[in-house]
Amino acid sequence: MTTDGRRSDALFVATVGYLLLPSVIFVLGWLRPWLALPAALALAACVADVWRRSREDAPPTPRPTLAFVAAFALVWTVVAGIGELNLQTEDYLKHNLVFHDLVTEPWPVRYPAAGPGGSILCYYVAYYLPASLAGKVLGLGSTAPVSFAWALGGVGLAFAWIARLGRPRGTAVLVSFMFVDSFAWLPGLVPFFRKVGLLAGGGDGQWWIADRFTEQVFSFGGLPVRLLFQSEPSALLWVPQHAIAAWLGTACVLRALEEGRSARHLGLVLAATLLWSPFVTVGLMPFALAALLRRPRSGLGWPSIVGGAVLGLPACLYYLAHTPQQYLGLLPTVFAGPLDWLRYLGFLVASVGLLALAVAWLHRRHGIPAADEWRLFVLACAVVVAATLVYMGRHNDWAMRVAMPALVVFRLVVARSLVALWQAGASLRTRLAFAAVVLLSAERPAKVLALAPFGKLGGQLPDTSITNAESYAAGLDALPSTADWDFAGQYLGSPDSVFARDLMRQQAAGDHVYSSP
Repeated sequence: MTTDGRRSDALFVATVGYLLLPSVIFVLGWLRPWLALPAALALAACVADVWRRSREDAPPTPRPTLAFVAAFALVWTVVAGIGELNLQTEDYLKHNLVFHDLVTEPWPVRYPAAGPGGSILCYYVAYYLPASLAGKVLGLGSTAPVSFAWALGGVGLAFAWIARLGRPRGTAVLVSFMFVDSFAWLPGLVPFFRKVGLLAGGGDGQWWIADRFTEQVFSFGGLPVRLLFQSEPSALLWVPQHAIAAWLGTACVLRALEEGRSARHLGLVLAATLLWSPFVTVGLMPFALAALLRRPRSGLGWPSIVGGAVLGLPACLYYLAHTPQQYLGLLPTVFAGPLDWLRYLGFLVASVGLLALAVAWLHRRHGIPAADEWRLFVLACAVVVAATLVYMGRHNDWAMRVAMPALVVFRLVVARSLVALWQAGASLRTRLAFAAVVLLSAERPAKVLALAPFGKLGGQLPDTSITNAESYAAGLDALPSTADWDFAGQYLGSPDSVFARDLMRQQAAGDHVYSSP
Protein backbone atom coordinates (compact mmCIF):
# COMPACT_ATOMS: atom_id res chain seq x y z
CA MET A 1 0.00 0.00 0.00
CA THR A 2 1.27 3.48 -0.88
CA THR A 3 1.51 6.44 1.50
CA ASP A 4 -1.80 7.83 0.15
CA GLY A 5 -3.62 4.64 1.22
CA ARG A 6 -4.04 3.25 -2.28
CA ARG A 7 -3.17 -0.36 -2.99
CA SER A 8 -1.66 -1.78 -6.15
CA ASP A 9 -4.48 -2.83 -8.45
CA ALA A 10 -3.46 -6.48 -8.52
CA LEU A 11 -6.40 -7.57 -10.66
CA PHE A 12 -5.59 -5.07 -13.39
CA VAL A 13 -1.87 -5.88 -13.30
CA ALA A 14 -2.58 -9.62 -13.50
CA THR A 15 -5.02 -9.11 -16.35
CA VAL A 16 -2.61 -7.06 -18.45
CA GLY A 17 0.13 -9.63 -17.76
CA TYR A 18 -2.21 -12.46 -18.75
CA LEU A 19 -3.20 -10.79 -22.02
CA LEU A 20 0.40 -9.87 -22.85
CA LEU A 21 2.14 -13.18 -22.09
CA PRO A 22 1.13 -14.85 -25.40
CA SER A 23 2.31 -11.77 -27.29
CA VAL A 24 5.73 -12.04 -25.66
CA ILE A 25 5.88 -15.71 -26.68
CA PHE A 26 4.85 -14.75 -30.22
CA VAL A 27 7.43 -11.99 -30.44
CA LEU A 28 10.24 -14.31 -29.32
CA GLY A 29 9.07 -17.28 -31.37
CA TRP A 30 7.98 -15.60 -34.61
CA LEU A 31 10.06 -12.44 -35.11
CA ARG A 32 13.65 -12.19 -36.17
CA PRO A 33 16.07 -11.73 -33.23
CA TRP A 34 16.93 -8.13 -34.07
CA LEU A 35 13.22 -7.32 -33.67
CA ALA A 36 12.26 -9.86 -31.01
CA LEU A 37 14.67 -8.91 -28.24
CA PRO A 38 14.02 -5.12 -28.26
CA ALA A 39 10.28 -5.79 -28.53
CA ALA A 40 10.33 -8.16 -25.55
CA LEU A 41 12.28 -5.63 -23.48
CA ALA A 42 9.85 -2.87 -24.44
CA LEU A 43 6.90 -5.03 -23.37
CA ALA A 44 8.62 -5.82 -20.07
CA ALA A 45 9.03 -2.07 -19.47
CA CYS A 46 5.31 -1.57 -20.24
CA VAL A 47 4.32 -4.22 -17.71
CA ALA A 48 6.62 -2.63 -15.12
CA ASP A 49 4.86 0.69 -15.67
CA VAL A 50 1.46 -0.98 -15.27
CA TRP A 51 2.59 -2.52 -11.98
CA ARG A 52 4.09 0.74 -10.71
CA ARG A 53 1.26 3.11 -11.62
CA SER A 54 -1.93 1.04 -11.31
CA ARG A 55 -3.58 1.82 -8.00
CA GLU A 56 -6.88 0.88 -6.37
CA ASP A 57 -8.51 2.69 -3.45
CA ALA A 58 -11.68 0.59 -3.09
CA PRO A 59 -11.82 -2.05 -0.36
CA PRO A 60 -10.30 -5.41 -1.40
CA THR A 61 -12.64 -8.09 -2.64
CA PRO A 62 -13.84 -10.19 0.32
CA ARG A 63 -12.40 -13.68 0.57
CA PRO A 64 -15.82 -15.40 0.36
CA THR A 65 -16.40 -13.59 -2.94
CA LEU A 66 -13.01 -14.69 -4.25
CA ALA A 67 -13.74 -18.28 -3.21
CA PHE A 68 -17.08 -18.18 -5.04
CA VAL A 69 -15.43 -16.68 -8.13
CA ALA A 70 -12.81 -19.45 -8.17
CA ALA A 71 -15.43 -22.20 -7.79
CA PHE A 72 -17.72 -20.61 -10.39
CA ALA A 73 -14.82 -20.32 -12.85
CA LEU A 74 -13.87 -23.96 -12.26
CA VAL A 75 -17.42 -25.14 -12.98
CA TRP A 76 -17.77 -23.24 -16.24
CA THR A 77 -14.27 -24.15 -17.48
CA VAL A 78 -14.98 -27.84 -16.94
CA VAL A 79 -18.45 -27.56 -18.51
CA ALA A 80 -16.88 -25.91 -21.57
CA GLY A 81 -14.73 -28.98 -22.24
CA ILE A 82 -11.45 -27.08 -21.99
CA GLY A 83 -8.53 -29.36 -21.23
CA GLU A 84 -10.56 -32.41 -22.35
CA LEU A 85 -12.28 -32.75 -18.95
CA ASN A 86 -15.67 -32.81 -20.68
CA LEU A 87 -16.93 -33.51 -24.19
CA GLN A 88 -15.80 -30.81 -26.58
CA THR A 89 -17.65 -29.11 -29.43
CA GLU A 90 -17.01 -29.47 -33.14
CA ASP A 91 -14.77 -26.39 -33.07
CA TYR A 92 -12.21 -28.42 -31.13
CA LEU A 93 -11.45 -30.34 -34.29
CA LYS A 94 -9.77 -27.10 -35.28
CA HIS A 95 -8.66 -25.97 -31.80
CA ASN A 96 -6.84 -29.24 -31.20
CA LEU A 97 -5.16 -29.10 -34.61
CA VAL A 98 -3.87 -25.62 -33.76
CA PHE A 99 -2.46 -26.93 -30.48
CA HIS A 100 -1.02 -30.01 -32.24
CA ASP A 101 0.71 -28.06 -35.02
CA LEU A 102 2.10 -25.48 -32.60
CA VAL A 103 3.56 -28.23 -30.40
CA THR A 104 4.92 -30.58 -33.05
CA GLU A 105 6.20 -28.13 -35.67
CA PRO A 106 9.02 -25.57 -35.52
CA TRP A 107 8.00 -21.95 -34.97
CA PRO A 108 6.99 -20.08 -37.06
CA VAL A 109 4.79 -22.88 -38.40
CA ARG A 110 5.02 -23.38 -42.15
CA TYR A 111 3.06 -25.66 -44.46
CA PRO A 112 5.17 -26.28 -47.60
CA ALA A 113 2.55 -28.55 -49.17
CA ALA A 114 -0.29 -26.02 -48.91
CA GLY A 115 -0.43 -24.80 -52.49
CA PRO A 116 2.25 -23.19 -54.69
CA GLY A 117 5.00 -21.78 -52.52
CA GLY A 118 3.46 -23.19 -49.35
CA SER A 119 1.80 -21.22 -46.55
CA ILE A 120 2.39 -20.03 -43.02
CA LEU A 121 0.10 -20.45 -40.04
CA CYS A 122 -1.82 -17.16 -39.90
CA TYR A 123 -4.41 -17.14 -37.16
CA TYR A 124 -5.13 -15.48 -33.81
CA VAL A 125 -2.88 -17.79 -31.82
CA ALA A 126 -2.56 -16.03 -28.44
CA TYR A 127 -4.89 -18.37 -26.56
CA TYR A 128 -2.98 -21.42 -27.80
CA LEU A 129 0.63 -20.30 -27.30
CA PRO A 130 1.28 -20.77 -23.53
CA ALA A 131 -0.04 -24.36 -23.49
CA SER A 132 1.71 -25.12 -26.79
CA LEU A 133 5.01 -23.87 -25.39
CA ALA A 134 4.51 -26.16 -22.39
CA GLY A 135 3.77 -29.01 -24.82
CA LYS A 136 7.03 -28.38 -26.62
CA VAL A 137 8.97 -28.56 -23.36
CA LEU A 138 7.05 -31.27 -21.50
CA GLY A 139 5.60 -33.32 -24.35
CA LEU A 140 2.40 -33.29 -26.36
CA GLY A 141 0.42 -35.01 -23.60
CA SER A 142 0.94 -32.07 -21.25
CA THR A 143 -0.75 -29.59 -23.58
CA ALA A 144 -4.33 -30.40 -22.56
CA PRO A 145 -3.89 -30.01 -18.77
CA VAL A 146 -1.83 -26.86 -19.22
CA SER A 147 -4.48 -25.46 -21.55
CA PHE A 148 -7.05 -26.11 -18.83
CA ALA A 149 -4.97 -24.30 -16.21
CA TRP A 150 -4.30 -21.42 -18.61
CA ALA A 151 -7.97 -21.01 -19.54
CA LEU A 152 -9.08 -21.38 -15.92
CA GLY A 153 -6.77 -18.51 -15.01
CA GLY A 154 -8.35 -16.31 -17.67
CA VAL A 155 -11.91 -17.23 -16.73
CA GLY A 156 -11.10 -16.66 -13.06
CA LEU A 157 -9.71 -13.20 -13.81
CA ALA A 158 -12.76 -12.38 -15.92
CA PHE A 159 -15.20 -13.51 -13.24
CA ALA A 160 -13.27 -11.53 -10.62
CA TRP A 161 -13.76 -8.45 -12.79
CA ILE A 162 -17.51 -9.05 -13.15
CA ALA A 163 -17.78 -9.42 -9.37
CA ARG A 164 -15.74 -6.24 -8.88
CA LEU A 165 -17.80 -4.27 -11.42
CA GLY A 166 -20.93 -5.56 -9.72
CA ARG A 167 -20.05 -4.39 -6.21
CA PRO A 168 -21.49 -4.47 -3.58
CA ARG A 169 -23.47 -7.54 -4.80
CA GLY A 170 -20.69 -8.97 -6.94
CA THR A 171 -21.57 -12.64 -6.74
CA ALA A 172 -25.23 -12.02 -7.57
CA VAL A 173 -24.22 -9.88 -10.55
CA LEU A 174 -21.76 -12.54 -11.72
CA VAL A 175 -24.33 -15.32 -11.68
CA SER A 176 -26.90 -13.11 -13.39
CA PHE A 177 -24.36 -12.01 -16.02
CA MET A 178 -23.70 -15.58 -17.12
CA PHE A 179 -27.41 -16.21 -17.65
CA VAL A 180 -28.47 -12.94 -19.30
CA ASP A 181 -28.80 -13.66 -23.00
CA SER A 182 -31.54 -12.82 -25.52
CA PHE A 183 -34.75 -13.98 -27.14
CA ALA A 184 -33.06 -15.19 -30.33
CA TRP A 185 -34.19 -18.71 -29.38
CA LEU A 186 -37.84 -17.88 -30.14
CA PRO A 187 -37.85 -19.22 -33.75
CA GLY A 188 -36.72 -22.54 -32.28
CA LEU A 189 -40.21 -22.95 -30.86
CA VAL A 190 -41.38 -24.02 -34.32
CA PRO A 191 -39.30 -27.23 -34.57
CA PHE A 192 -39.81 -27.78 -30.85
CA PHE A 193 -43.59 -27.73 -31.27
CA ARG A 194 -43.22 -30.06 -34.26
CA LYS A 195 -41.16 -32.54 -32.31
CA VAL A 196 -43.60 -32.66 -29.40
CA GLY A 197 -46.63 -32.86 -31.69
CA LEU A 198 -48.13 -29.39 -31.21
CA LEU A 199 -47.51 -28.47 -34.86
CA ALA A 200 -47.73 -30.56 -38.01
CA GLY A 201 -44.49 -32.04 -39.24
CA GLY A 202 -41.62 -33.64 -37.45
CA GLY A 203 -37.99 -33.16 -36.69
CA ASP A 204 -34.73 -35.02 -36.38
CA GLY A 205 -32.65 -35.29 -33.25
CA GLN A 206 -33.49 -34.59 -29.65
CA TRP A 207 -36.56 -32.46 -29.00
CA TRP A 208 -34.61 -29.79 -27.11
CA ILE A 209 -32.18 -29.00 -29.98
CA ALA A 210 -33.58 -26.38 -32.38
CA ASP A 211 -30.58 -24.09 -32.90
CA ARG A 212 -30.06 -25.02 -36.55
CA PHE A 213 -33.57 -23.91 -37.43
CA THR A 214 -33.03 -20.58 -35.68
CA GLU A 215 -29.80 -20.04 -37.62
CA GLN A 216 -31.64 -20.72 -40.88
CA VAL A 217 -34.27 -18.10 -40.01
CA PHE A 218 -31.57 -15.50 -39.43
CA SER A 219 -29.49 -16.28 -42.53
CA PHE A 220 -29.43 -14.22 -45.71
CA GLY A 221 -28.23 -14.39 -49.30
CA GLY A 222 -27.53 -17.21 -51.76
CA LEU A 223 -24.70 -18.40 -49.56
CA PRO A 224 -26.31 -18.04 -46.15
CA VAL A 225 -24.80 -15.10 -44.29
CA ARG A 226 -25.67 -15.93 -40.73
CA LEU A 227 -26.48 -13.55 -37.91
CA LEU A 228 -25.80 -15.06 -34.53
CA PHE A 229 -24.80 -13.74 -31.12
CA GLN A 230 -23.72 -16.44 -28.70
CA SER A 231 -24.52 -16.45 -25.01
CA GLU A 232 -21.55 -16.03 -22.68
CA PRO A 233 -21.46 -19.76 -21.76
CA SER A 234 -21.77 -20.75 -25.44
CA ALA A 235 -18.87 -18.50 -26.38
CA LEU A 236 -16.68 -20.16 -23.75
CA LEU A 237 -17.83 -23.56 -24.98
CA TRP A 238 -17.07 -22.92 -28.66
CA VAL A 239 -14.49 -20.11 -28.88
CA PRO A 240 -12.64 -19.55 -25.58
CA GLN A 241 -9.98 -17.56 -27.43
CA HIS A 242 -12.55 -14.87 -28.27
CA ALA A 243 -14.57 -15.09 -25.04
CA ILE A 244 -11.66 -14.64 -22.63
CA ALA A 245 -10.24 -11.74 -24.66
CA ALA A 246 -13.65 -10.03 -24.77
CA TRP A 247 -14.22 -10.42 -21.04
CA LEU A 248 -10.78 -9.22 -19.97
CA GLY A 249 -10.41 -6.46 -22.56
CA THR A 250 -13.85 -5.05 -21.79
CA ALA A 251 -13.16 -5.16 -18.06
CA CYS A 252 -9.96 -3.16 -18.49
CA VAL A 253 -11.80 -0.51 -20.51
CA LEU A 254 -14.65 -0.37 -17.96
CA ARG A 255 -12.06 0.20 -15.26
CA ALA A 256 -11.31 3.53 -16.93
CA LEU A 257 -14.91 4.27 -17.92
CA GLU A 258 -16.69 3.42 -14.69
CA GLU A 259 -14.07 3.51 -11.95
CA GLY A 260 -12.46 6.73 -13.11
CA ARG A 261 -9.00 5.24 -13.58
CA SER A 262 -6.45 6.67 -15.96
CA ALA A 263 -6.62 5.69 -19.63
CA ARG A 264 -2.82 5.55 -19.64
CA HIS A 265 -2.64 1.84 -20.51
CA LEU A 266 -5.70 1.38 -22.73
CA GLY A 267 -3.68 1.35 -25.95
CA LEU A 268 -1.50 -1.38 -24.50
CA VAL A 269 -4.58 -3.42 -23.55
CA LEU A 270 -6.10 -3.10 -27.02
CA ALA A 271 -2.81 -4.07 -28.66
CA ALA A 272 -2.56 -7.09 -26.34
CA THR A 273 -5.95 -8.36 -27.52
CA LEU A 274 -4.95 -8.31 -31.20
CA LEU A 275 -3.33 -11.75 -31.19
CA TRP A 276 -6.26 -13.11 -29.16
CA SER A 277 -8.96 -11.83 -31.49
CA PRO A 278 -8.65 -8.88 -33.88
CA PHE A 279 -12.47 -8.82 -34.04
CA VAL A 280 -12.64 -8.24 -30.28
CA THR A 281 -10.06 -5.46 -30.64
CA VAL A 282 -12.29 -3.70 -33.18
CA GLY A 283 -15.28 -4.12 -30.87
CA LEU A 284 -13.37 -2.60 -27.94
CA MET A 285 -12.42 0.58 -29.80
CA PRO A 286 -15.69 2.53 -29.35
CA PHE A 287 -15.56 1.95 -25.59
CA ALA A 288 -11.87 2.86 -25.38
CA LEU A 289 -12.64 6.07 -27.30
CA ALA A 290 -15.47 6.82 -24.87
CA ALA A 291 -13.06 6.35 -21.96
CA LEU A 292 -10.57 8.76 -23.53
CA LEU A 293 -13.29 11.34 -24.20
CA ARG A 294 -14.55 11.05 -20.63
CA ARG A 295 -11.07 11.58 -19.16
CA PRO A 296 -9.16 13.46 -21.89
CA ARG A 297 -6.56 14.80 -19.47
CA SER A 298 -5.42 11.31 -18.52
CA GLY A 299 -4.60 10.55 -22.15
CA LEU A 300 -2.65 7.60 -23.41
CA GLY A 301 0.75 7.15 -21.74
CA TRP A 302 3.95 5.99 -23.34
CA PRO A 303 3.17 2.30 -22.58
CA SER A 304 0.14 2.58 -24.84
CA ILE A 305 2.14 4.18 -27.62
CA VAL A 306 5.22 1.96 -27.32
CA GLY A 307 3.27 -1.22 -26.56
CA GLY A 308 0.75 -0.44 -29.26
CA ALA A 309 3.52 -0.05 -31.83
CA VAL A 310 5.54 -3.07 -30.68
CA LEU A 311 2.47 -5.34 -30.73
CA GLY A 312 0.17 -3.64 -33.19
CA LEU A 313 2.49 -3.29 -36.18
CA PRO A 314 3.74 -6.92 -36.30
CA ALA A 315 0.25 -8.28 -35.54
CA CYS A 316 -1.37 -6.22 -38.29
CA LEU A 317 1.29 -7.22 -40.82
CA TYR A 318 0.87 -10.83 -39.70
CA TYR A 319 -2.87 -10.69 -40.38
CA LEU A 320 -2.33 -8.94 -43.71
CA ALA A 321 -0.50 -12.08 -44.83
CA HIS A 322 -3.79 -13.98 -44.51
CA THR A 323 -5.33 -15.80 -47.43
CA PRO A 324 -7.91 -13.43 -49.03
CA GLN A 325 -11.40 -13.63 -47.56
CA GLN A 326 -13.88 -15.51 -49.72
CA TYR A 327 -16.88 -13.70 -48.32
CA LEU A 328 -16.79 -10.08 -47.26
CA GLY A 329 -19.19 -7.19 -47.72
CA LEU A 330 -22.08 -5.16 -46.35
CA LEU A 331 -24.98 -7.24 -45.11
CA PRO A 332 -27.80 -5.22 -46.74
CA THR A 333 -26.28 -5.93 -50.16
CA VAL A 334 -27.29 -9.60 -49.86
CA PHE A 335 -30.88 -8.86 -48.86
CA ALA A 336 -33.34 -10.12 -51.47
CA GLY A 337 -36.22 -7.84 -50.54
CA PRO A 338 -38.54 -6.59 -47.77
CA LEU A 339 -38.82 -10.02 -46.16
CA ASP A 340 -35.08 -10.08 -45.50
CA TRP A 341 -35.29 -6.62 -43.91
CA LEU A 342 -38.10 -7.86 -41.67
CA ARG A 343 -36.07 -10.90 -40.64
CA TYR A 344 -33.07 -8.65 -39.95
CA LEU A 345 -35.17 -6.36 -37.76
CA GLY A 346 -36.62 -9.43 -36.07
CA PHE A 347 -33.10 -10.59 -35.25
CA LEU A 348 -32.20 -7.23 -33.70
CA VAL A 349 -35.41 -7.12 -31.66
CA ALA A 350 -34.95 -10.67 -30.41
CA SER A 351 -31.21 -10.38 -29.76
CA VAL A 352 -31.07 -7.03 -27.96
CA GLY A 353 -34.29 -5.11 -28.53
CA LEU A 354 -36.61 -6.74 -26.01
CA LEU A 355 -34.13 -6.60 -23.15
CA ALA A 356 -33.15 -3.05 -24.16
CA LEU A 357 -36.80 -1.97 -23.96
CA ALA A 358 -37.11 -3.56 -20.51
CA VAL A 359 -34.01 -1.71 -19.27
CA ALA A 360 -35.26 1.55 -20.86
CA TRP A 361 -38.56 1.18 -19.01
CA LEU A 362 -36.69 0.50 -15.78
CA HIS A 363 -34.46 3.52 -16.30
CA ARG A 364 -37.43 5.79 -16.96
CA ARG A 365 -39.56 4.58 -14.06
CA HIS A 366 -36.97 3.89 -11.37
CA GLY A 367 -33.71 5.55 -12.46
CA ILE A 368 -32.05 2.14 -12.82
CA PRO A 369 -29.51 2.09 -14.36
CA ALA A 370 -28.23 5.57 -13.45
CA ALA A 371 -27.49 8.18 -16.11
CA ASP A 372 -23.83 7.31 -16.83
CA GLU A 373 -24.55 3.61 -16.92
CA TRP A 374 -27.56 4.19 -19.15
CA ARG A 375 -25.42 6.08 -21.67
CA LEU A 376 -22.93 3.22 -21.65
CA PHE A 377 -25.81 0.80 -22.27
CA VAL A 378 -27.03 2.86 -25.24
CA LEU A 379 -23.49 2.86 -26.68
CA ALA A 380 -23.36 -0.93 -26.33
CA CYS A 381 -26.67 -1.29 -28.19
CA ALA A 382 -25.39 0.95 -30.99
CA VAL A 383 -22.15 -1.04 -31.35
CA VAL A 384 -24.09 -4.33 -31.48
CA VAL A 385 -26.31 -3.03 -34.28
CA ALA A 386 -23.36 -1.57 -36.19
CA ALA A 387 -21.51 -4.89 -36.01
CA THR A 388 -24.31 -6.61 -37.94
CA LEU A 389 -23.92 -4.35 -40.98
CA VAL A 390 -20.75 -6.12 -42.15
CA TYR A 391 -20.33 -9.81 -42.92
CA MET A 392 -17.05 -11.69 -43.15
CA GLY A 393 -16.39 -15.39 -43.62
CA ARG A 394 -18.51 -18.48 -44.04
CA HIS A 395 -20.04 -18.18 -40.57
CA ASN A 396 -19.90 -14.37 -40.36
CA ASP A 397 -17.32 -14.12 -37.62
CA TRP A 398 -17.36 -10.34 -37.95
CA ALA A 399 -20.83 -9.82 -36.48
CA MET A 400 -20.42 -12.50 -33.81
CA ARG A 401 -17.01 -11.46 -32.55
CA VAL A 402 -16.94 -7.68 -33.05
CA ALA A 403 -20.16 -7.50 -31.03
CA MET A 404 -18.73 -9.48 -28.10
CA PRO A 405 -17.36 -6.54 -26.02
CA ALA A 406 -20.62 -4.63 -26.51
CA LEU A 407 -22.59 -7.71 -25.48
CA VAL A 408 -20.45 -8.00 -22.34
CA VAL A 409 -21.38 -4.41 -21.45
CA PHE A 410 -25.03 -5.00 -22.41
CA ARG A 411 -25.38 -8.12 -20.28
CA LEU A 412 -23.44 -6.63 -17.38
CA VAL A 413 -25.78 -3.63 -17.25
CA VAL A 414 -28.83 -5.91 -17.39
CA ALA A 415 -27.41 -8.06 -14.57
CA ARG A 416 -26.56 -5.06 -12.41
CA SER A 417 -29.99 -3.55 -13.06
CA LEU A 418 -31.67 -6.76 -11.98
CA VAL A 419 -29.71 -6.91 -8.74
CA ALA A 420 -30.09 -3.17 -8.07
CA LEU A 421 -33.84 -3.34 -8.61
CA TRP A 422 -34.20 -5.95 -5.89
CA GLN A 423 -32.15 -3.80 -3.54
CA ALA A 424 -34.04 -0.58 -4.35
CA GLY A 425 -37.33 -1.50 -2.73
CA ALA A 426 -39.41 -1.35 -5.90
CA SER A 427 -42.80 -3.03 -5.89
CA LEU A 428 -42.80 -6.80 -5.91
CA ARG A 429 -44.68 -6.83 -9.21
CA THR A 430 -42.01 -4.68 -10.87
CA ARG A 431 -39.19 -6.80 -9.52
CA LEU A 432 -40.86 -10.05 -10.57
CA ALA A 433 -41.71 -8.70 -14.02
CA PHE A 434 -38.13 -7.65 -14.79
CA ALA A 435 -36.74 -10.86 -13.29
CA ALA A 436 -39.12 -12.87 -15.48
CA VAL A 437 -37.90 -11.08 -18.63
CA VAL A 438 -34.27 -11.78 -17.72
CA LEU A 439 -35.06 -15.38 -16.83
CA LEU A 440 -36.83 -15.96 -20.15
CA SER A 441 -33.74 -14.67 -21.95
CA ALA A 442 -31.63 -17.38 -20.29
CA GLU A 443 -32.81 -20.31 -22.41
CA ARG A 444 -29.47 -20.93 -24.12
CA PRO A 445 -27.20 -20.52 -21.04
CA ALA A 446 -29.51 -22.81 -19.06
CA LYS A 447 -29.27 -25.44 -21.80
CA VAL A 448 -25.48 -25.26 -21.76
CA LEU A 449 -25.35 -25.78 -18.01
CA ALA A 450 -27.97 -28.54 -18.02
CA LEU A 451 -26.90 -30.46 -21.14
CA ALA A 452 -23.19 -29.91 -21.80
CA PRO A 453 -21.93 -31.90 -18.75
CA PHE A 454 -23.83 -34.93 -20.07
CA GLY A 455 -22.80 -34.58 -23.71
CA LYS A 456 -26.36 -33.81 -24.81
CA LEU A 457 -25.74 -30.38 -26.27
CA GLY A 458 -25.81 -30.11 -30.05
CA GLY A 459 -22.34 -30.15 -31.60
CA GLN A 460 -20.52 -32.04 -28.86
CA LEU A 461 -18.21 -34.83 -30.03
CA PRO A 462 -17.10 -37.93 -28.12
CA ASP A 463 -13.47 -38.34 -29.15
CA THR A 464 -11.67 -35.03 -29.66
CA SER A 465 -8.22 -34.55 -28.17
CA ILE A 466 -4.94 -32.86 -28.93
CA THR A 467 -2.99 -36.11 -29.12
CA ASN A 468 -5.30 -37.60 -31.76
CA ALA A 469 -5.98 -34.34 -33.63
CA GLU A 470 -4.40 -35.79 -36.78
CA SER A 471 -7.20 -38.35 -37.04
CA TYR A 472 -9.37 -35.51 -38.39
CA ALA A 473 -6.73 -33.92 -40.65
CA ALA A 474 -2.97 -34.16 -40.97
CA GLY A 475 -2.69 -30.47 -40.17
CA LEU A 476 -4.51 -27.20 -40.51
CA ASP A 477 -3.53 -26.98 -44.16
CA ALA A 478 -5.17 -30.36 -44.78
CA LEU A 479 -8.61 -29.42 -43.48
CA PRO A 480 -11.36 -30.54 -45.85
CA SER A 481 -12.79 -28.06 -48.32
CA THR A 482 -16.18 -27.73 -49.97
CA ALA A 483 -17.27 -26.23 -53.25
CA ASP A 484 -18.09 -22.92 -51.58
CA TRP A 485 -15.57 -22.74 -48.73
CA ASP A 486 -11.88 -23.45 -48.21
CA PHE A 487 -11.71 -24.41 -44.54
CA ALA A 488 -7.92 -24.55 -44.47
CA GLY A 489 -7.73 -21.04 -45.91
CA GLN A 490 -9.07 -19.62 -42.65
CA TYR A 491 -5.76 -20.44 -40.96
CA LEU A 492 -3.15 -19.87 -43.68
CA GLY A 493 -1.15 -16.92 -44.93
CA SER A 494 1.25 -16.11 -47.74
CA PRO A 495 4.99 -16.76 -47.35
CA ASP A 496 5.50 -13.91 -49.82
CA SER A 497 3.95 -11.31 -47.52
CA VAL A 498 5.83 -8.43 -45.87
CA PHE A 499 5.58 -10.19 -42.53
CA ALA A 500 6.95 -13.51 -43.79
CA ARG A 501 9.72 -11.97 -45.89
CA ASP A 502 10.97 -9.21 -43.63
CA LEU A 503 9.86 -9.80 -40.04
CA MET A 504 9.42 -13.52 -39.55
CA ARG A 505 12.21 -15.58 -38.07
CA GLN A 506 13.74 -18.05 -40.49
CA GLN A 507 13.90 -21.69 -39.47
CA ALA A 508 17.31 -23.13 -38.78
CA ALA A 509 18.80 -25.63 -41.20
CA GLY A 510 17.76 -29.15 -40.30
CA ASP A 511 14.47 -28.13 -38.64
CA HIS A 512 11.68 -30.57 -39.27
CA VAL A 513 9.22 -29.01 -41.70
CA TYR A 514 5.65 -30.24 -41.76
CA SER A 515 4.37 -31.68 -44.99
CA SER A 516 0.85 -33.06 -45.25
CA PRO A 517 0.27 -36.22 -47.29
